[in-house]
Amino acid sequence: MRVFNAFETSLNRLLPQLAQARDAADASGVRLVAHTLKSSSATVGALELSRLCAEVEVQAREMRLADAAGGIEQMLLEAEAVRISLGALSRRSDTIAGAA
Repeated sequence: MRVFNAFETSLNRLLPQLAQARDAADASGVRLVAHTLKSSSATVGALELSRLCAEVEVQAREMRLADAAGGIEQMLLEAEAVRISLGALSRRSDTIAGAA
């Protein structure tokens, strides 16, 4: 659970940064967040989020933020779905631990 908790903490920190970089048309900021989330999301099994991050990272590196806009929105939606799943997993783990 420690890895999942660390990932959730990263999401809580990085998603607002992603939205801010998007709103400021900061390709470097978008690329950095996408790159960071790409590998950490793969580590926790959030493969769709990792795939989206990889696409957005390439587009941001190539300064194609207009092309990345849809991918960024998908990243934010997928990240929220992952966060919900992790919360459910954490609650289930706590319930199991409490019953032991």
